[in-house]
Amino acid sequence: MVERSDVSRTCSVIGCDKDVERSIAFKKVDDSGLDVGEDSGRKAGLCKEHYREYKKLTKKDRVLENIGR
Repeated sequence: MVERSDVSRTCSVIGCDKDVERSIAFKKVDDSGLDVGEDSGRKAGLCKEHYREYKKLTKKDRVLENIGR
């Protein structure tokens, strides 16, 4: 039996072959503007670089969301 941590996954962004660091909801990543291609499931795996880019692209939305709380 193979454990989940032993399975190496690559980043969901088209053209990137780095290992996944974080998993984010596919819809949120797609809405942010990152090129993840076709719907590959419920979660999109992002490498460290693309996760940082995702955070920068969604900063304004996250700030506005926190103000509403």
